Amino acid sequence: MYIVDVYSAIQEGHSRTEIETGISEFCEEIYEEMSEDETLWVFAPNQYSTDGCWPVGMSLAESIRAESPLVLKNIISIHTEGGSGGNLRPVYEEILFLVKDKREYKFNKDAIRVEHVYKGNEWGGERETGSSAYHDTEVRRYNPEGKDPGNVWITEVRDETPNEEVDESLPFDRYEAFRRCIRAGSNEGETVFTVGANGSTESIIDEEGRNHEVLEVNF
Repeated sequence: MYIVDVYSAIQEGHSRTEIETGISEFCEEIYEEMSEDETLWVFAPNQYSTDGCWPVGMSLAESIRAESPLVLKNIISIHTEGGSGGNLRPVYEEILFLVKDKREYKFNKDAIRVEHVYKGNEWGGERETGSSAYHDTEVRRYNPEGKDPGNVWITEVRDETPNEEVDESLPFDRYEAFRRCIRAGSNEGETVFTVGANGSTESIIDEEGRNHEVLEVNF
């Protein structure tokens, strides 16, 4: 599993061209090294400046696509505290989820499931099953392991009213996003290769029982 975090590169003032070129060339190189089931996760916070908005995630996705056969499987958005940018500040960050083989990639959804939204009101009884919107069959309304977190990650506050609706949404801890990606994309004992990770990310990798190896990218 590979994780690339371009936050520091952006904060250090590397140009858009430097970052896009460095990441796309890196992806071209590691493609040959990756096993069929390995995945790549790119943390790409958007940047606002006097020159306007640089949609980092979309820009990097296009650069990677142009230089390597990696497949963009999904994009996860996380609600963040916001960064630098004068009067305009980004309040979300994108995580590119790229795979080498879309038939073989590793993604353990059960490892990152979250509590069901209306578990307190609807769990059990006649609401255990329902009709699938995609197949003419009966399915479980609730997976006992929890619900799919989806591809928009926020912190939901549901304890201020009795009906468990979303009372307030708050930023999602960036490092918990790293933890989710590590749990979904690797197994204990595997090696997580990182670019641009800091000490907090390295600690999470250790806490999750993975090995860690740092890789370098020339920006």
